[in-house]
Amino acid sequence: MKKLFALFAAFLLVSTLIFADNTVDIQVSSSSCNGSGGLIESIQNIPACIVEKFFNFIFDGLTFAVQAFLNATFSLILAVPDVHWFCSPYNAIMGIIESLYTLIIMGLGLFYVVRSTDVEGRITAKKWLKNIFLMVITLAFSFYIFEAIIQVNQSITSSLLNQASTNFFSVKSSLSNLLFAIVILLLFTLVAVVTFFTLLFRYILLPFLLFLFPFAIFFYFLPIAENFGKFLLKLILLIVFMSSLDALLILGFFSLFNAADPTLADEFIHAMAGVAAFGAIGVANVIIYVIAILMVLQQGFKLRGEFLSQLTRLAILASML
Repeated sequence: MKKLFALFAAFLLVSTLIFADNTVDIQVSSSSCNGSGGLIESIQNIPACIVEKFFNFIFDGLTFAVQAFLNATFSLILAVPDVHWFCSPYNAIMGIIESLYTLIIMGLGLFYVVRSTDVEGRITAKKWLKNIFLMVITLAFSFYIFEAIIQVNQSITSSLLNQASTNFFSVKSSLSNLLFAIVILLLFTLVAVVTFFTLLFRYILLPFLLFLFPFAIFFYFLPIAENFGKFLLKLILLIVFMSSLDALLILGFFSLFNAADPTLADEFIHAMAGVAAFGAIGVANVIIYVIAILMVLQQGFKLRGEFLSQLTRLAILASML
């Protein structure tokens, strides 16, 4: 765990240097503590100066927080844990799955013996045998397949980001009111926190998706659980390729911000557009998580319905005996 944290921290440091062009520079032009008045006026301004210094402290803290979240977020777009760190638990999971499909093969052999005189039974047994054969081959390469999926996503993300620059997310504006500047920074902080944690959550989920991947393959090749296997594969791909969508959004915003649009030429509008664009990445990620949750709920209700249906059939058969 310490090694994982150290490597992740090192990656964030390197990525921070890569995305160092992103800056948050909001200046407040007016101040009641400029020190240009006389002694009496300075004494009279002490309460106002104390309040202003307090809000300046909040302002500086928010600026630092936004800057940190901004750089860390772009670091996480390209961050991927090394799948080889998780070989040991992955092998344990593969051991469980190998036991399961060994039992299935034994059950299939018994089924073929019992229904060897039935044409439909032999056809069903051959179909299952074909699927199990493909399952065993696919599971043998499942670790490398998942690694290839991660690398494809990284290649797409890197290619898109190489075509764009993220410095247009920098917020540079001069405001005349300190409270208004703090409100702007609070908005940007909220946007930055949401975007950062959606990508951090994806980073944390990747090892669990690796562990889930062989189960997805296992269920996919079982005729009675094929739909559940498809659901798991869709869920895994949806989360993995989230960063590719983020990179595509960055490329789109970069093209827009560099199109010499006169509307975005205004300093304040350009700054707010950068905040909105950064927030759009977080919103897109939240939508992906919502879709994933809805998929899980839909599949859960579907499995519940199928279970109740099978239970009803068993009850009917039991009543007829």
